This record gives sequence, structure tokens and C-alpha cells, in this order.
Amino acid sequence: MKVCFDTSVLVAAVVDQLANHEAACACFVQYSQGKHRGCCSTHSLAECYATLTALPLPKRIQAAEARILIEENFIKRLTILELTQADYATAITRCSQLGLVSGVIYDALHLVAAERANCQRIYTYNLMHFNRLQPHRITVTAP
Repeated sequence: MKVCFDTSVLVAAVVDQLANHEAACACFVQYSQGKHRGCCSTHSLAECYATLTALPLPKRIQAAEARILIEENFIKRLTILELTQADYATAITRCSQLGLVSGVIYDALHLVAAERANCQRIYTYNLMHFNRLQPHRITVTAP
């Protein structure tokens, strides 16, 4: 099965101080080795960096640590789906046609990349956001 990870699951998978770490980590491990291959969009990498370095943790994640987490866990273990100009146009069109505004565009970018890559599932903790985008041929679920 080909799956795509949203930033919300990727961050939880590598930060053991988050409540949903165990489920996210188990899901990530399942789809980042063996016959299953997980994916994430290039935009997810930037969102992961922004989120990891801004989390209000007792011991903050420093810039260099965030880079290492992203490189070792995501870039080396997942297929990275590069977003194209057409992907951005598709995401904007989808949001505007559905009357959706603001930050939902970022979820739309992940979804468009997953659809283009023919993923069967997208893992996210933002179920409502993704379901509002009316995904085509993709099951939206939490780990």
C-alpha cells in the first residue's frame, strides 16, 4: 500500500514528548520500511522544520537537531513528492471552488501531491481539514 504522511503525523512520530507519539511512530515505522513505502510532500519538510523548531517543549528542538530529524527520518526513509506549479494551481482551485480559505491551502498541497502519486491513504491528525477538501480515491485516517 502506498501512503502519504501529513506533517501532523510526521512530527508526532519523531517527538516522544507528544501525546500521539506511539501511534504515529508505529504507523511511520510500518510504512517507511519493507514492502510498504510512505511518502510526504516537499511542503511537509518545510512544515516539519517550522513545527519542530517552534514546539513549546521543556527542551526545545534546536535548528540543527530539526535538520537531522528531517534528514534521517523523512528524507532518507520516505519518497518525497515534489510539488509542481500545476500542483499549486490545483490546490488553489480546489480550495476556491469549495469556498475554503486560509491555512487549509497547506493541507490541499499535501492532498494534491498524494493524489498525483496514487496514494491509497493519507495519515493525518487533521481529519476534518482533509475531509473538507473532498479527497479523490484516498482514505483519510489517523494512525
